[in-house]
Amino acid sequence: AMGGVGLLRLVNQAENKLASVDDVESVLRDVLAICVEAAGAMGGTIYLHEPSTRRLKFKHVLPSDIGSKLERLDIPDNFGVAGEVFQARTARINEFPNASVQTRTDFERKAGVTVRSMLTMPLMITGTEPLGVIQLVNKIEGNFDEADLQMLDIISDICALAVSNSRLMERRRQVAALEGMGRAAHDLANKAGVLVTFLPEFRRNLTGLQQALKDEGVTGEAWLYLQLLEGTFEDVFEPYSDRVYRYARLVNNLAAGRPLEPKKKRQDFAAIVREAAEFMEPQAREARALIQYDLATDAPEHYFDDLYVMRIVENLVGNAIKAVAESVPKEWKANHPDKLETYGVIRVNYRFDQNYHVLEISDSGPGMSPQTVREILEGSARTSWANSAGSGLGTKVVLDLAATHDARLQIDSRLGEGTTFRLDFPHVAMDVPGAVGAASPQKSS
Repeated sequence: AMGGVGLLRLVNQAENKLASVDDVESVLRDVLAICVEAAGAMGGTIYLHEPSTRRLKFKHVLPSDIGSKLERLDIPDNFGVAGEVFQARTARINEFPNASVQTRTDFERKAGVTVRSMLTMPLMITGTEPLGVIQLVNKIEGNFDEADLQMLDIISDICALAVSNSRLMERRRQVAALEGMGRAAHDLANKAGVLVTFLPEFRRNLTGLQQALKDEGVTGEAWLYLQLLEGTFEDVFEPYSDRVYRYARLVNNLAAGRPLEPKKKRQDFAAIVREAAEFMEPQAREARALIQYDLATDAPEHYFDDLYVMRIVENLVGNAIKAVAESVPKEWKANHPDKLETYGVIRVNYRFDQNYHVLEISDSGPGMSPQTVREILEGSARTSWANSAGSGLGTKVVLDLAATHDARLQIDSRLGEGTTFRLDFPHVAMDVPGAVGAASPQKSS
């Protein structure tokens, strides 16, 4: 058993290490590593509880190279040893003296490990609801014992407190981001509203000035300047002022959690998709990604909100750009300084199939685990790429905007093979109030 001095040293190390990070995922990784080291275990897994679904969500595994071999399945919070420990709020040691290669479970075969002993403990602060479960396997020397349970019980308080603090910090960051978005959007909406109100008056003034010049028989430079002013108004202010105003209102409503109000009209879906994706091309070039298009031009027009679809495309292409950027090796980048040389590919495809407008955006990035795909479809994912900054609101926005068009989202992704996001928009041939209902269930493949 570890002596008092050794335990104090370990507790102090745990406090110092966990106090230096506030990202939830980093804290969970460190918590697992601290517990594995403290118990002298060969490895372990950590689950985080999700009260809304009553499931234990698989978060991390050690040794880390095992992670790529596992599907990282979530489990009900009353399933198996982990579920029993979570419900009982009491740690447990299980021994499997007859374990062998022949008796391995499917999990053991995938991980390449035979579990001889296992220590399972709730991740909780004494007297509170558990946050999750930690399972440690195969003590390197001897067997797990009561001393290990006592030591981990002390460390569990510190670890659970660190996880709680990091979750609180993450929520504060997201609330701050939403508040900032809301303030900016409110200000933008006010200014855009002034512009929209001003435009009809400006149009009347232009018409009046044009008539006055005609009545007076004025030609030459004055007429030329009036034509330039009219061209600027028609090409710049008039087409985009309404979009600016609607976009500001959209961001404001998203930030405030208010119901979304799409402004649907009959238009060309492929044209809007191309416009949105082409807007992202400068960012793609910076990330050494090439955007390729395959957009059907023979699809029927239908009713949708162009701004909502543009925002969906920009978000998904933006995510694809981040994925490709993370997959570019530093050596390749150093040997190819010309930014016109691309490493990855982003494909933007659109077709009309069986009364659905099908939008697919795929990338050649690192791909995602099944767990990450599920979190995205549930609207709880922060980001899919470890090195990418962001509020984590992007994919949630896609889900919210798609829901207003009754669109179904599917994600096909494999680690090391890239990702494809697919949205199926049901065809709406007529502008019928209430034609688009609640969103269909999301699914992954």
